Amino acid sequence: MKDLALRVKHWQVFLFLLAPHVASWYITDVSIDRTVGLVSLLCLLTWLVSLVISISQIRPDLSGYNVNRFLINAFVVVTAWAYSAISEDPNFYISANHWKASGPGALIFFYCVFAYLHIHWFPASLLKATETGLRPDISQGIVGFLLCFFWPIGV
Repeated sequence: MKDLALRVKHWQVFLFLLAPHVASWYITDVSIDRTVGLVSLLCLLTWLVSLVISISQIRPDLSGYNVNRFLINAFVVVTAWAYSAISEDPNFYISANHWKASGPGALIFFYCVFAYLHIHWFPASLLKATETGLRPDISQGIVGFLLCFFWPIGV
């Protein structure tokens, strides 16, 4: 059960990630749409976090990889997205199609952008390091990053 993320079929992951994403296309109520968007993000992060945890259990001796920082960044992204969905703050808004940040929320937003990119970079880099045994440079990890970032293609 601990390596479920590595044994699951690609079509199962695709359907798991796609179901809330497609459901949001047919919802007209704004608050329900925000909630479904949050569920879609949670599904994506659940898959990425379970992938990282499974890979890090296979090769726990890889130096330079901090799983705790990855988990903190995932928590920051979920918290910012949830705050945006719940508070309806006009100065801090994040959704799948639109974002807006002004004032002190802009600094938090820029860190959220970095955290979101890191959430996609970390599993790709960790997977490449597990395959080769060495930490990859940017040119070796960019393909995996793009496949994680554009998940319908990457899955």
